[in-house]
This record gives sequence, structure tokens and C-alpha cells, in this order.
Amino acid sequence: MLLNNSDIYTLWNIRRQVFENNEWNEEDYKQLLENEMSLTEQCLRENPKSYSVWHQRCWVMERMPEPDWKKELSLCAKCLNIDERNFHCWDYREFVVQKAGISNEEEFEFSTTKILNNFSNYSSWHYRSRILTKMFGTTSEEIPIVDDKYREELDLVMNATFTDPNDTSAWFYQRWLLDKCLTTCRLWRVQIKKDTAIVVIDNNVLIKPISLSLFVNGEIVDAQWQLHPDEKFAKLRIAEFGSLLEDLDRAKEVSVKLQETVYQLSYSEVESAWIYKDNSSLHKQNSNDNQLNEQLKSYNQLSKMEPNNKWALLTGILLMKKIDFKKFYIDILNNLSALSKVDSLRKNYYKDLRSKLLVEYKLLEMWKEENDLEIQSKIDLSGLDLTKLHNNHYFSFFEEVNLGANQLENSLYQLSTLQRCAKLSLSSNGLISLKCFPTLRNLQVLSLRNNKLMSTKEIVNLIKRHKNLRRLDLRDNPVCEEIDIAKIQDTSSHVEICLK
Repeated sequence: MLLNNSDIYTLWNIRRQVFENNEWNEEDYKQLLENEMSLTEQCLRENPKSYSVWHQRCWVMERMPEPDWKKELSLCAKCLNIDERNFHCWDYREFVVQKAGISNEEEFEFSTTKILNNFSNYSSWHYRSRILTKMFGTTSEEIPIVDDKYREELDLVMNATFTDPNDTSAWFYQRWLLDKCLTTCRLWRVQIKKDTAIVVIDNNVLIKPISLSLFVNGEIVDAQWQLHPDEKFAKLRIAEFGSLLEDLDRAKEVSVKLQETVYQLSYSEVESAWIYKDNSSLHKQNSNDNQLNEQLKSYNQLSKMEPNNKWALLTGILLMKKIDFKKFYIDILNNLSALSKVDSLRKNYYKDLRSKLLVEYKLLEMWKEENDLEIQSKIDLSGLDLTKLHNNHYFSFFEEVNLGANQLENSLYQLSTLQRCAKLSLSSNGLISLKCFPTLRNLQVLSLRNNKLMSTKEIVNLIKRHKNLRRLDLRDNPVCEEIDIAKIQDTSSHVEICLK
């Protein structure tokens, strides 16, 4: 059956159980394993991209008393000569290399040979990225590998993209090189007041749960952290203290421990709170700006020669953002507009990318105006045609947010980090439903004017969930024609509802 259809993973599971649940003498067991290797080889001839067969081969090799790793490397070489894009074989090769003790240098040269033979080999580019990370990884948050090797790889991949501009393999590899490399869990901002603590984590790639503690004068504070959104790896953590920290303004030292790192806070007279701010994003500098500028010029030329090449336009955006976001801001938006026309099937993706960059730009400009002991409480993002609120944890400290005249009808769930927000405008956003609207504990004024809301039930539910809500603007919504204002105010008399 397996020779006819090697993807029936249940049969491979049964075969492994037979191996493990019977007592074999050493000679018979060895012979059975060799027979199994022969079987997997026959199956691979018929189906060289079978997950189940490659997994079975790994399983058998780990149990062979005298595994022949050189033979396995030879098998991988043969398979990759037949189909050099077979990522199953590349994964198996990585397994064999680790077991055989092959050096990273040798594998790096192997990947180079494969790439130079054929630039259109995504599997080889991906394999190369894994080896480079092992050999030349860096703690930098701007580049994934050390600077010298980074420059070499940029040149190599640019040659590949110009050799065949329509092939995606090298473009994806270049995107890995240009993307920001946040790999550590770190603190972004903290505000500690007598009654509450707000902590925002800037990156959360950890598999294990995050360890977070608050200390005042060296003593740990009993804080029950609430996660927003209510997910295991949420970036926003809020704690309300059972008893007020009365002498907080006179404390000598306040600190937060995240994982194994301790962050010291400073007292702000302006905020009447202890705060911490990580401003590293404001002081970015690339050591290879000249090279990046040369590449940008080259890709701009490629865009002129091949105006329908989306990859040149997209890479231009990444390069401009990396070189000088503020300087190239308008050019970036123009490239995004061009991309929506060139690659219309993915226009919604480009709308979301545009939203991400617009918000990031607005936030960076705002943060530059803040002093070290100040946290802005208002933001106006109205009329930008935003479709998403990327990096919504950056909104955690705003008390007044204007998101009017956007397109956030499918992004209400992203508002869950606006827990400090007292005044929120979502006017003219094309909202049809409020089912995904999160509970915002401090919300007092909410404008939903000029949307497409039709459900009285959803309006009532929203009011019930927001005990501090004082004013709700529903003007210019279909629901205004049928809503029973008296019935709602019987149960929620504290809310002023505007219908006209």
C-alpha cells in the first residue's frame, strides 16, 4: 500500500509501533531497519516530496546502530540534483548534517554553489539564511547578521534579483535581510501610579510565559496583571492595586523586572507617576547607508525599466524606510499607490501595509516631541483611510483617540489596548456591527456617528459593558430610526445618547 501511496501516515505510524512494541534480537532488528530504509528509498523515487516518508527516514536513522551519514548526504545530493527546490530534502539534509558533524562552513559553501547554479531556488536561499544566522548572528535589532557579511549578502541578492527580476526566490531572501530583527523580549514603556501599573512590552517572541514583577524600594509589590488582549503573550499588562501605594511619590527606587532584566524607572512630576521609556527606535543609524542608497538607486532604475515589477517597488519601500523613514515618507506612499495598481490582486495587503507605515510615522513624529519624562495622552489619526491598527500596543497610554474617517470596520478587535482611553471617535468608519468591539474600562465618550449600525441589541450590550460611559453619539446610523431611547435609558440612565 505504501508503495502505491506513501502519504498514508497512519500506515507509517503502525510500522513504528510494530518496531517499538516487539522484542527483536539485535540482528533481526538491524535487518528490519535496513529494510525500512530500502522501503523509504523506493517510496521517495515515486514521491520525493512526501512528508511522511522523510519523517520515517529520520526516525529509522536515529535507531540504526551504525548509521551511514555519508550515504545519506550522498542521497540528499542526488535528490537535490534532480529537484534543487525540494524543501523536504533540504530539511532532511539539515538533520543529517547535524548528526554527521558537518561544519557550517561546508554547508555555507554548498548553499552558495546551489544558488550560483540557479538563483531561482527558494529552498537554498532559506537554508542559507539559517546557516548565516548560526555563523554570523548578531544582537543588532536592525540587521540579522554581522555587518561585513550583511554587505556581501546584499550584493549577492541584488545580482540575483537583476538576473531574473520576476523570480520571487531572491526577493524573499532580500526581504529577510532588510526586515527589522526584534528577537528579544524587552520593556517599551511603563507608568506606575498609586492605584495602577501599566506595562507595555515591545516584543514577545517567547514560547514560555513572560515573567513580570514590580519593585518599590527593593520590595516586590503584589500585582495581579491583566492581559490586553486576553492572550497568553499579550504586550499590554495592567495591574490595579488592592491598596493604594500611598508613599509612591516619595519612593527612592521603583523598578520592573521582565524575565531576567531589571529596568529602573524615573519619577515624573508632569505625569505624577514613575515611568520608563525605551527611545531606541528614535536613534536608528545604519552603518551601510551608502550601500543601501546605491541599491535604492538601482531598484528605482529597475522600476523604470520594468514598471510592472512589484518586487522592485516593494523592495524600494523597505530600503527607503531603512535609510530614512522621514525623508522618504512621501515616496514610500507613492510606491504603495503604484503597487496597488500594478498588483491589484493584493491591493488590500498594500492598504494594510500603508496603514502600518502611516501609523508608525505619526507615532515616531509624536515621540520625538516628547521629553524623557513625558507621555503624550492624545493622538489624532482621522482621515487617513486606515484599514488596520498595527502595533496597537503603542496606543496603550492614550486617553483621547480620534480614528474618525478611516476604514476600520474589520479591525475593532485591535482597540483592546485602549484601556486608558476616555474619549474615542470612530465616526465615518463604515461600521456595520459592534460584536468585536472590546470592553474599554475607562471609556466615557464614544462617537459612532455616520456609520452603518443597525442592531439595537449590540448598542445595549456595548452600554452595559461600559460602566463609565457618559456620552454615546449614534447620529446618522440606520439604528437611529428604530432604537427605543427610553427603554435604553431605563437601564442606563447615566449615558447621554445622541440620535439627532
